[in-house]
Amino acid sequence: MEIKTHKCYNPKAETELDPEAWIQGQLGSMDSVIKNLTEFKPEIVEDYVQHLIKRIKNEIDSIEKKEGYYDFPEIEEKFEFLDKYPELRKLTREFLLAHVNPMKKSSTDSKKFLAYGFNHSMAFRRISYHRVKSFAELLGKEEGVKLYTKILTRMIEDASKKNPEKSDISNTKYCEKAIKSWCEYGMADFTSCALDEHMIVFRFDSCFAHEVLKDFNDPDIAYYASCYGADLPVFNKRRFIKVRRTQTLHHADFCDELYWDSRVHD
Repeated sequence: MEIKTHKCYNPKAETELDPEAWIQGQLGSMDSVIKNLTEFKPEIVEDYVQHLIKRIKNEIDSIEKKEGYYDFPEIEEKFEFLDKYPELRKLTREFLLAHVNPMKKSSTDSKKFLAYGFNHSMAFRRISYHRVKSFAELLGKEEGVKLYTKILTRMIEDASKKNPEKSDISNTKYCEKAIKSWCEYGMADFTSCALDEHMIVFRFDSCFAHEVLKDFNDPDIAYYASCYGADLPVFNKRRFIKVRRTQTLHHADFCDELYWDSRVHD
């Protein structure tokens, strides 16, 4: 058994990103939500989109634009469902850019910029919060979460089919890569405990996933918007390296995560 402490939480840690490529990925997520909503509950699509637009607009209006706020020429990528709602597409892009700034140009790649990992996390997690909250406000919390669960399950299924886990992956290498990424991003203070080379447990005492949403004072929706996906059965279905949690920082003093190689440990 090997225990290590990682003091990595740093809201000022910088991360490198291609803003437009990242934004296109986020727009793709929004498109997937609307696509699946159209399949599962088409009668509320229009009301949902308008409700979501209102929530996003309200937050944009409250954001003080920081020095270095950039408006990049938009990539003309087509999204079958999102493009039916140009105002939502425009506001989503504006929301993401407003939160992720300030940025400065990378010295190593002309297409990339440096931004605080905290701001980057805030941008995509808060727009996810507004998506989930809109379901809860339209349908009631219980029914809204049920519908969101169906949509998220489908999205995870599609993503896992498109990007399957490589069979040569090991739990040790997987977790070493995760630790390196979390620390470079400044995401969390955490402790790791390797039970053996195929199983490791983490305790997180701080994490961006909680910090960027805690001002909503809405731990249930914050959890569904940020951490819930990894707790759904579908998340582990096609994975060799599986993950399990018993609690998160949204509802407790710490978050725990257990990673194990299912080819070794059932």
